[in-house]
Amino acid sequence: MPGYTELRELFDEIKPVNACPGTVSWLRFIEEKGGKSIRAALFQTTAQGEPLDFCFTRRVWSDSDGQPAIDEPQLLQSLAKTLLKAVAHVPTLILARADELPHGAINEELKVQVPFCRIATSGVPSNGKSDDQHIKGLELLWVAEKPEPDTEAGQLLAEMLDRGNPAEPFERATAGLDVAFGEDRIHAVTNLSGFAVVVSLSSLPEGPEYPTSDYSTIREKIHKASSGPQPDLTLAERLWTVLAKPPEPLRTIPLHWAGDLMPFQRQGVGALLKNRRLLLADDMGLGKTIQAITALRILRARREINSCLIAAPASVLNQWRREIEKWAPELSAIIIRGSASDRSWQWSAAKEITLVSYDTLRSDFNAQSLLGRKNWDVVVADEAQTIKNRNDTSEALKGLKRNRSWALTGTPMENREEELASILEFVDYDGTDAIKRYRPGAELQRRHRELQVRRKKAEVLKDLPAKQVKKVDIELGSRQRESYEKAEQEGIVYLKSLGEEVNVRHVLELITRLKQICNADPKTGESSKLSDIKDRVDQLAAQGHKSLIFSQYVGDTSGTGAVANHLRDFDPLTITGDVAPHERAEIIDRFKTCSQHKVLVLSLRAGGLGLNLQEASYVIHLDRWWNPAVERQAEDRSHRVGQTVKVNVIKYSCIGTIEERIDGILENKRELFNQLIDDVSMDLSTQMNSDELFGLFGLERPLDSCFDDKKRLAQG
Repeated sequence: MPGYTELRELFDEIKPVNACPGTVSWLRFIEEKGGKSIRAALFQTTAQGEPLDFCFTRRVWSDSDGQPAIDEPQLLQSLAKTLLKAVAHVPTLILARADELPHGAINEELKVQVPFCRIATSGVPSNGKSDDQHIKGLELLWVAEKPEPDTEAGQLLAEMLDRGNPAEPFERATAGLDVAFGEDRIHAVTNLSGFAVVVSLSSLPEGPEYPTSDYSTIREKIHKASSGPQPDLTLAERLWTVLAKPPEPLRTIPLHWAGDLMPFQRQGVGALLKNRRLLLADDMGLGKTIQAITALRILRARREINSCLIAAPASVLNQWRREIEKWAPELSAIIIRGSASDRSWQWSAAKEITLVSYDTLRSDFNAQSLLGRKNWDVVVADEAQTIKNRNDTSEALKGLKRNRSWALTGTPMENREEELASILEFVDYDGTDAIKRYRPGAELQRRHRELQVRRKKAEVLKDLPAKQVKKVDIELGSRQRESYEKAEQEGIVYLKSLGEEVNVRHVLELITRLKQICNADPKTGESSKLSDIKDRVDQLAAQGHKSLIFSQYVGDTSGTGAVANHLRDFDPLTITGDVAPHERAEIIDRFKTCSQHKVLVLSLRAGGLGLNLQEASYVIHLDRWWNPAVERQAEDRSHRVGQTVKVNVIKYSCIGTIEERIDGILENKRELFNQLIDDVSMDLSTQMNSDELFGLFGLERPLDSCFDDKKRLAQG
């Protein structure tokens, strides 16, 4: 048997193209009956026992050669060297049976780099020095010092030994040899005296290729043909079948939970367990994340799943991991992020739950990548309204190979029926057919009713304190009014001067400028809204209340920066899209635990998702977003399970301004969409037609500029 220096030289010589961190190589040497030949195999698996490759060979000798002893070092070294040249993956750990690989076949004086261990079962003489490590009836005999626990090999060994029968892959290797040498053609190519021809399963042309192999289908073919003609299976199919990790027996595992689920949440968990395709569309704040984690934990305890990918906005990934640690502490989880090289090894890490942002998923997905080739047991799309449009992000998610598709969102349709169609294209996938394509209409609505589970707060949380919404119509101050009217008049003049060149983008730019002036005069800093908010917060803080203040803008003159500066006496904290995930978590914790922070200022897009902020009883909207559903998402950061007091929502609108006109149109639009889908609203920037947008300023829509209007609205 070659020493470790020789092994490393072999690997440098081979230069394998498929690097696979965490590979275990299992060596077997079995003498055939009659003593005229020896079979040898090198079986490569993951730490969990999933097969990666299988190389096998056979050495025969004629009567004139004489009959060497089965444990002759030179013979075993030669076979091992031949197999190691053929491996597809550089191993992290090499294992062999002590009764098949005597101590004398290994040169212990060599300096070694690749951890190698001979395994002896109880009662089998080791013929070598033991490190007195006995685990589950096995004695581990290291060629050199055993790897440290914090090394890759040490961690791999610990994970392997955690299984019920850690040496079980040796048995599969034996079964693989029996299948391989049951083939006449294999005997033919390996029957030359003195030669050892290596056959690698990964190089066999017949397929199927692991890990896309459906072992259950292959086994079913064998079972059906057991009493009749042999099934038409290739050698590769039969080998993958016997090499596949055997299913673990179902065990009763006591699961201790962090808390009690409410009845409607238990029903939601039951629906997830029962349905491989499900759109969980509960109202925001009803615990969709906890329901999904609970279902995943139960499926894993039943041994029905091994892998889960959760796609979510980047801002909520840390919250997902915290909830997993709380509700399913035994499940391992990893967040995919960082540089491309960091993400590469993270994708190959063996974790039960993988968390990834939609942006990273889009960047890393292609059909040839590990992400694209892996068959996931479950894929969860959190905040599934993110895939409402058919773009690169949604197509990447829909392109994942998966057995279960779950979507979580409180707003399965925000603006158009096409958005619901896009989400259902992800959900309605059974792992075999091509992606279904839906269009608005009766078929989409029928399938929607079949796949969606939705509960509303008013129906399931009878004891949840009410959410009281109050609109505050406020007059602009004199200097603020002067700035506003000047900007509006000049803007309208400019729009008219463009003539037929005017388009929706120009109108939206003017709307944005006017809304920002309604927040605060950029010249003087005067703000009727901020003055009123400061008075309210002063009274609320004195009574022990905390407040969330949302704005769609982040600038220092009219957005979150201006709010924080105006309310500096209350030691405000701020979260915008520029805040890193770990800083965001720290800010939220400080707001929850430190009494001096009475105000949390958030940008609507960054702070409207993935936060649990029941500590706040007041939610204030400095300005109104195009989409009322996004506003409700923000409000429900506070109005959710666990809230003990009434939540007061305050929405500001300036009298006699663009805000007042937009609010009227939004209310009419919301009623129209409610007739189609419950609790649905629209995005003004995509749903207001040209006449409505130009009508805000008393303008008529130029006929020649209607081309591609829908696309411009969506981009505006």
